Amino acid sequence: MKLNPNRLTEHDYDGIREYDNPTPGWWHAIFLASVVFSWFYFMFYEFSPMSSSERDIWSKTQVAEYKRLFGTLGDLKNDEATILKLQGMPDMMQVALGMFETNCAQCHAKTGGGINGVNLTDDHYKNVKKLTDVYAVITAGAANGAMPAWRTNFSENERVLLAAYVASMRGLDVVGRGPEGEQIAPWPTAGK
Repeated sequence: MKLNPNRLTEHDYDGIREYDNPTPGWWHAIFLASVVFSWFYFMFYEFSPMSSSERDIWSKTQVAEYKRLFGTLGDLKNDEATILKLQGMPDMMQVALGMFETNCAQCHAKTGGGINGVNLTDDHYKNVKKLTDVYAVITAGAANGAMPAWRTNFSENERVLLAAYVASMRGLDVVGRGPEGEQIAPWPTAGK
């Protein structure tokens, strides 16, 4: 390949002169097309009512999944029979486990043994006297806001399901915080 001496620049480094090799036109065309496309892409996803984000898609998928899961159960009530029934449903307890690990584990630990929240696996409770009180604490919170109220974050069914999961952790006695509150009577068993 023969070099054109007219394309040599005046820039010299260690006796080597720089050759002026311009960027090809097709490269400029692709760059310009990318800039134009990105402008339309940004306008569509930021301002168009037809666009959707990953969060929107995830929310729609979650709503559909909850409708599928809870559709067979109907509206759940906070009563002993419902909570005991849910504890015997492994698929529902898996859903509740995901909710617990996402929202509760930062205070109560994944195992329920407590970090800065109370230990949920022993027989001592501060704000619970009977099985249905677990739902009340989840819904309204406790300890002047140390335990937040989850009424606006979870639906009625989700709170009942979470109460069933938290109640099922009792008796596991995992390593964690020491007992707090009063020791209460055992939960009722299914069929009583």
